[in-house]
Amino acid sequence: MLLRAAIVLSCIVLIALGGEDAADAHPRRDATGQNARGIPNATFVDQHGRSLRLYDDVICGHSVVLQFMYTQCEGVCPASTATLVEAQAAFEDSFGKNLRFVSISLDERDGPQELADYASNRGMADGWILLSGKSNDIESVRRALGAYDPDPEVDSVRSNHSAGLVLGNDAKDRWTMASGLGSVAPLVRSIRRIL
Repeated sequence: MLLRAAIVLSCIVLIALGGEDAADAHPRRDATGQNARGIPNATFVDQHGRSLRLYDDVICGHSVVLQFMYTQCEGVCPASTATLVEAQAAFEDSFGKNLRFVSISLDERDGPQELADYASNRGMADGWILLSGKSNDIESVRRALGAYDPDPEVDSVRSNHSAGLVLGNDAKDRWTMASGLGSVAPLVRSIRRIL
């Protein structure tokens, strides 16, 4: 009885002391158990060969810059990645910690080795997460985040993908999009606004 009372009292104290920060430490879920944004919690593999759940392990509680790319892209990917590499320097203190750059490959054939080579060859810093997964999971994530062309014919051709980036602060529920092309200064400003 005394132990049960101590546990209940501890919970009350933690809730009282935690305030909003305690609530932000846990994934926000709706009544169905889905995260508040409806982001698929699909399993992906990163450049180190680790299996990660997109929402629970990568996005939950963090600020993220999400890029859709693939390692063999000869279109916008190299330029978009170069812009992000330049932007990462502006966030040295928080990069890879509360701010995560996440590149999701549009090509399920990109495995850990291809992703690791891409990161190394492009100057992507430690803490940058590169992911690959099944094509249906990639598609569901793109659709949930609005990173697709409304014209199905255009969207069906992988090389037509845009250099649009999805910026989000999960804890504060701030989400927007930005261009991965052009000057790095507007991108850095957009990222700072969501932090």
